[in-house]
Amino acid sequence: MNKKSLLAMQPLRATTDMMETEWADTPQKVSDLYGGPYRKYARFARCQVESGILKVALFFPDNLRTGGYLPSYEVFIDRAAGKFITYDRMTDKWRTAKLDNLDWPRYIRATDGTWMSPSDTKTVQTYLGGDRGGYDGVLDYQEKIREEALVRRHRKVTDAWDADLSPTRGLPKDWNRWVDKVGVQQNYIFYHYKKRGAKQGYCTYCGKNVPISNPRYNKTVRCPYCRHEAVFKSFGKLDRLFTGWNCVYLLQPRPDGFVVREFWAARFYTKVSWETPKVICMEQLRTIYDSRLNPRTYFWWDYKHRGLRWIKGLPNPSWLNPQSSYYCHGDRPGQVYGKGLSQLFQSKLGGTGIARFLHGDHSFMNPNDYLYEKKKEFFQELISKAGLPKLTSECLTNDTALFKAFKGSIKDSLTRALCLDTQRLGRLRRSDGGIAFLTWLRWEKERDTVLDDAVIGRFCKWGIKPADLTFILDRMSPLQVHNYLRRQARESKEKVQQVLITWKDYLAMAEELGMDTSDSIVYRVRLLRRRHDELVLRRNQEDSKSLAADVLKDFPEVDHICQSIKGKYQYADGKYAVVVPNGVLDIIVEGKLLNHCVGGQVRYWDRIQRHEAYILFLRKASAPDMPYYTLEVEPDGTVRQKRTKFDRQGADIKDAEAFLTQWQHIVAERLTANDRKKAAVSRVLREKEFEQMRKDNVIIHAGHLAGRRLVDVLTADLMENAA
Repeated sequence: MNKKSLLAMQPLRATTDMMETEWADTPQKVSDLYGGPYRKYARFARCQVESGILKVALFFPDNLRTGGYLPSYEVFIDRAAGKFITYDRMTDKWRTAKLDNLDWPRYIRATDGTWMSPSDTKTVQTYLGGDRGGYDGVLDYQEKIREEALVRRHRKVTDAWDADLSPTRGLPKDWNRWVDKVGVQQNYIFYHYKKRGAKQGYCTYCGKNVPISNPRYNKTVRCPYCRHEAVFKSFGKLDRLFTGWNCVYLLQPRPDGFVVREFWAARFYTKVSWETPKVICMEQLRTIYDSRLNPRTYFWWDYKHRGLRWIKGLPNPSWLNPQSSYYCHGDRPGQVYGKGLSQLFQSKLGGTGIARFLHGDHSFMNPNDYLYEKKKEFFQELISKAGLPKLTSECLTNDTALFKAFKGSIKDSLTRALCLDTQRLGRLRRSDGGIAFLTWLRWEKERDTVLDDAVIGRFCKWGIKPADLTFILDRMSPLQVHNYLRRQARESKEKVQQVLITWKDYLAMAEELGMDTSDSIVYRVRLLRRRHDELVLRRNQEDSKSLAADVLKDFPEVDHICQSIKGKYQYADGKYAVVVPNGVLDIIVEGKLLNHCVGGQVRYWDRIQRHEAYILFLRKASAPDMPYYTLEVEPDGTVRQKRTKFDRQGADIKDAEAFLTQWQHIVAERLTANDRKKAAVSRVLREKEFEQMRKDNVIIHAGHLAGRRLVDVLTADLMENAA
């Protein structure tokens, strides 16, 4: 529906009948959930069909009472397209909500009735084809449309599940009898109590009267006829008897493998039906196996509160209730239906050994557990015999590694199961490779290329997989990547994994900042760590510009002050340098990169503005642009604070303090009388602040200095300029 076309339609106005009906409807005060007042009609409505579109206008009673003739809502319905939309004239917006979810005044929600002329009510019913007309007919139609849309959304998921389950065969003809006689393990002998002991009872397995002697309630015996175990039950105590749930399994072939179906079965006896108990058998789980014995499971449950159906996956453990008839467990042993398995063993399960296992005394089992363990055992034995000790060790200790290693069928040769060829399998043996080495050989094979085994070995040592290099392999070969990582790790003295993380981060930032990452000068940069840190600075500068502008509104002189003191306080030797920031932006970025409070607290801006103290940067001469330590310095060069990452000091500060002492001597030679006057004022303010901290006993509550007095920390950090 075109919104412009809908708005171009002439709006339906309130009629005289509607106005008069509302004026005659005297509101009555009632105490209810919505607070009243109660009216006979909650809303008034008109409708019209125009250009194949049903237009329904809805009016608020209070608007009609005050002379308003335009509708509050206009609902447009296109039955051919199965769509509806509502125009809200009060806010001049389009709404997609159903009528009952629109914003109605409280007094309207207190009333149920809707006024609409008989002819308009009939028009709605005729157009929409429902059982009701008027407001209710429109709401019925909207609910139907939403229901159909919901079903379509669900079917996008469930149709694929149904298609996967469709090859499942029907149940065997004798299934119900087998479940009753074999699947349900509990059998009973019912008898009538007699003082001298009953001589005859009824065996539920035989279905016959059998001779008994000395029966005792709940005693376990063997039936003299069928020799099955049974429990004595007296008719006098029998009201209703439930055997409890028994797990039973059915294995059936499929075109793509086979399916293990799990059922829960039980019998239910009453005094009336003790000879013909009700046998209950419900399927709970289906596990489909492909040729590689890879499983996919479905369980029977209520899907989206819309009814029971097969759902892919396993149920949430919190749903499981052993007393529930919809109890899905999936890990208990049970009786396995044995007929027809010979063909399945030959065609689908020949390599698993489950045939011999089931034909022995192991028909009571969980096939899923067996198949999982058998697959593990088969693959572990295969690689052990192949002379792959490292791969064998990894697979023995890690099931995930085992199933990552094998991609082929359980019936395949080792080369096909590992998705390799003979030549690469030989390389795997010679290198004693594990999962990581195998992954690289597969990557080679898929791309029809060859890597040096030494290169693959180093990638494995570094813990680097092909997936870790997808960000760069479109521009560099694995050998080039290997050489680049080695060189950068050697020069930066970082681990290769850290270099790789830095590289990914650098390229992501470069792309974000609009750099040409297809240029080798950009993606294969010479000094990776330095270029990475430079981009971090650039990005933080971009992010901090608006914050810096806000600071300058309150402290407009800070940038000018920073520029004016550069010649006085900047100094460097061969190892360290003191750098004066350009202004607010540099200080904010410094605080973000070192994760300390400078740049985020007003007191530092205020001190700079009043020339009480300045913020300077201590840098290494080899990396003058990279944050190292942040200094708070008084006008005469006295260092109040020196802090690095997370407001800390490292052991390296002792070496830097010798340089700072040298720097203080240089600064002292540059000071003017005005600077010394400012320094004297700063010293007095600092002492007053320290004295107040002592009186208030200010304690640090967080970080590595937690529990210490703040004044003690600041006093220890102080370096007065004695020059």
